[in-house]
Amino acid sequence: MIENVFNSLEMDAIGEILNISLGASATAVSTMLDRRVDITVPNVMISSKENFEFTYMEPAVAVEITYVSGLSGSNIMLLKRHDVKVIVEILMGMEIPDEEFELNEINLSAICEVMNQMMGASSTALAEMLGEPINISTPHSFEIKTVAEFSEKYLKDDLPMVVVRFSLKVEDSLESEFLNIMTTDLARKMLTCLGFSQPEPTKAEEPTPQVEAQQMSYQSFDQPEEPSDAAPGRMMSQEEIEKLLAQSFQSNVSNDAPPAPPAPPAPPSPQIMQNNTVPPRVEPTPVKAVAEPTPAPQINKLPEQPRIINVKPHTEGHNPAKETLGQERSENLDLIMGVPLEISVEIGRTKKNVREILEFNKGSLIVLDKLAGEQVDIYVNGQCIAKGDVVVVEDNFGVRVTEVLKKL
Repeated sequence: MIENVFNSLEMDAIGEILNISLGASATAVSTMLDRRVDITVPNVMISSKENFEFTYMEPAVAVEITYVSGLSGSNIMLLKRHDVKVIVEILMGMEIPDEEFELNEINLSAICEVMNQMMGASSTALAEMLGEPINISTPHSFEIKTVAEFSEKYLKDDLPMVVVRFSLKVEDSLESEFLNIMTTDLARKMLTCLGFSQPEPTKAEEPTPQVEAQQMSYQSFDQPEEPSDAAPGRMMSQEEIEKLLAQSFQSNVSNDAPPAPPAPPAPPSPQIMQNNTVPPRVEPTPVKAVAEPTPAPQINKLPEQPRIINVKPHTEGHNPAKETLGQERSENLDLIMGVPLEISVEIGRTKKNVREILEFNKGSLIVLDKLAGEQVDIYVNGQCIAKGDVVVVEDNFGVRVTEVLKKL
């Protein structure tokens, strides 16, 4: 029963949906951690309560997200405890010994914030893909002590679950994997939004015998000579029947084409029986009548003259307009050149966690990410356009431009 929940095409579609949505979430996590993050290679499986296990991930941490609108159900992420520790260390900017790391309120809130950013971006990408607005609840994280406890709470005996394994890579810090668990109803809802449904294949098979029955009825009416072959045709394959039907339709078309031209001479036929001399003299007259409309195309040649006349005044009328437009553009450029722009110089940046910022006081030292003597960035209206060296002009600081990155 578990293997028949989804076919191979639907399994691939589920993996592609989650690959695109979580691929978008990798960008959000990368911005938050300030490191390159890759989430790739989904492996989709259908698992029941009996055969579900993740002993290789113990001890694990689970993060549950509930869909509020757009989709119904929940999505559970399973991560290794070590992976959670690495992510928290990157956020805190400090290393934590294994014996001192605890899943306290601060660490759980940190991983919840990462999952919130991750699933928020994933829901946005999923909403664009499915064409429906999707909202999620605040993530809830908790530590998993045993597999049996987790299975008893989130897995049911009669309902299989969709388990998707992803590889997780954080630049110079982590290379691991995590699990994404959802119900089959939630996965089916995603598939239906993309056009997948169970009854479609059965409906596609039903109309075929009707079409064949109609074709056989046409064949029986059009060709009375083939009933002798109809009896053995019941034992033939569908391909052979289709070939016979195609031949019958071609023969019908060939038989219907010749009777069409003799239809018009049908009315004069009784006249031929009555007067044998008059009809041959009348026949050439309609031929001349058909030749009479030939001078009609000569009338169509007359409109060619006004085309030559209309072109000249149009070209002459556009010249003053171009001159006025050129003057207006030059005046507008002069006005734009007088608009003041704000120029700022950035000597460096750094990141601090909330705890360190709250500990700031008079005399605190903040170390930036640039070395002494390194070029500074020059910003115009928030866009970095150049780099330069800091100089002193009389009593003021200045910047000597050494490299232009972008022209305004």
